[in-house]
Amino acid sequence: MANQFLSTHNSVPLAERTARQSTWLVLTGAVVMFLILQVGVTLLISIVDQTWSALIATAAMVAFAFVFERLALARRPIEALRALGWVRSNLRAVMVAVILSAVMLMFYPIAWLATGTPLALRSDWLWILIGAIVLNGIGEETLFRGFIFGHLRRAGMSFVRTGLIALLIFTMIHLLLFLQNPFVVALAGTMIALVASFPIAYLFERAGFSIWPTVILHVAAHTIRLVAIPEPYSMMVLVAWLVLQIGMPFLIWVFQGSLLKEQP
Repeated sequence: MANQFLSTHNSVPLAERTARQSTWLVLTGAVVMFLILQVGVTLLISIVDQTWSALIATAAMVAFAFVFERLALARRPIEALRALGWVRSNLRAVMVAVILSAVMLMFYPIAWLATGTPLALRSDWLWILIGAIVLNGIGEETLFRGFIFGHLRRAGMSFVRTGLIALLIFTMIHLLLFLQNPFVVALAGTMIALVASFPIAYLFERAGFSIWPTVILHVAAHTIRLVAIPEPYSMMVLVAWLVLQIGMPFLIWVFQGSLLKEQP
């Protein structure tokens, strides 16, 4: 299935370039997209709340990506959306994402029992969730999986080499966490970026180069923001959640020979 996608979704203009030209073109576009997303959210957060910042910055980044696909890569509108990973997913990959998300959500009743303290949803949980879906889900997955990983794979790069480039970029960006978070939290976040890169890329490819299963997993990983954790358990629960996130991506490989098995 992945090989079929690579062969049928390569655009002629991109295919005519050398692998090096394609790589630099994609990485240049990715840098601009990241700056729009990161700088946009940073600047807007002083004017509007975090969710509005996510909505505006993500919309601007997706708009740029669409124009980039149309002008720089000469893709038709539908082809541009598909190239960004906005395509119908393999149902099996969606099932894997839903199963793993359900496993993650089991953390909350377990934490409740372990601490003996109810973990309640924040009063503004729905608004926060919308922001997580837009920024962490659609925005980041469009950039890292749909644009960077997907484009480099279609340029003829191997899965391992593409995964290493995506891992390096994703990890470097997560180093920014050290500027705004406690050391333990930032370290765990960086570790998550390291261990998740290849499994998430594998899920994306098995999904038919669709971002939607990885969006589901990415949003599930941010549900900790929806929960009000009482003191003195907040740091303990947060660290436990981050440790869970380090281990969760490896469960994707459990489905390698079943739901994620390549279909003829």
